[in-house]
Amino acid sequence: MAETAAPGQAALPGAGAPGPVLAADDLVVEYPLKHGKKLRAVDQVSFRLGAGEVLGVVGESGSGKSTLGKVVAGFLNPTSGQLRFPSGTGDLAPREQRKPRGYRDIQMIFQESAMALNPRLPVWRIVGEAIAPNLTTFSAWKRAGVADLRARAVGYLERAGLPAAAFADKHAAELSGGEKQRVAIARALAASPAVMVCDESVSALDVSIRAVVLNLFQRLNRETGIAMVFISHDISVVAHLADQLAVMYHGRIVEYGDPASIISGPQDEYTRRLIAAVPTLERGGAPADREPGPPYPARITTRGAI
Repeated sequence: MAETAAPGQAALPGAGAPGPVLAADDLVVEYPLKHGKKLRAVDQVSFRLGAGEVLGVVGESGSGKSTLGKVVAGFLNPTSGQLRFPSGTGDLAPREQRKPRGYRDIQMIFQESAMALNPRLPVWRIVGEAIAPNLTTFSAWKRAGVADLRARAVGYLERAGLPAAAFADKHAAELSGGEKQRVAIARALAASPAVMVCDESVSALDVSIRAVVLNLFQRLNRETGIAMVFISHDISVVAHLADQLAVMYHGRIVEYGDPASIISGPQDEYTRRLIAAVPTLERGGAPADREPGPPYPARITTRGAI
């Protein structure tokens, strides 16, 4: 997909994706302010997300990207517009007509994973609650078979890169930031979602750990076919994962298309500023024996380029 125009001026973003698992049509989100005024955080956003596809959403703080993620995940209702998901008949239908699995089909990974992990439970129980959400007491767990649930939870932890022997019985307070994020990923996997929304999921991590977690997201997407909406302020992070890239500014998608095409030839001035803001070792000037580079970092790695 090569188009980089905003929705409404070109083909609908993601319209060619096979088997959409999510469709957003003219989403608007407004927050009430004083004196009857309103803040429009999301403004006429439309896109399609295909099965197994990664949609990267990038923009500065206040661009509306996290609000969009919360709408997709079901934490916020849009002021207008519509989200549609696969229904029991296989067609896309509004959220209220979705099949019985409901919100389990969409899972969200937050920036501060520690705030989303129960500090009183061992890690395997945190993941186990996503496997069997109706078991609210330990006696219910015992009746359902603790050993079986633990084994299944441990399997998801290991898929997220946490060896069971070292981590299954630990609590959240005993884990590093990267380890907590892996627990959150394992819990999301345990719900067998069709879509995973990742909101600044690596921005709070050290650079080395960030690369490990990004590679984990990429591997899980490839192995499971889970579609992802990956949100970040860092265009280089999003470009590493995304099949399609959406640039948001003041609540609108100002540029959409293939990440490599956008990085190599951004059409919108705001996109050019985002790319130029990515740190590079050559910002102070290129060596004398090299040709001057483009006015944006040449080392942003896009999906499939490594």
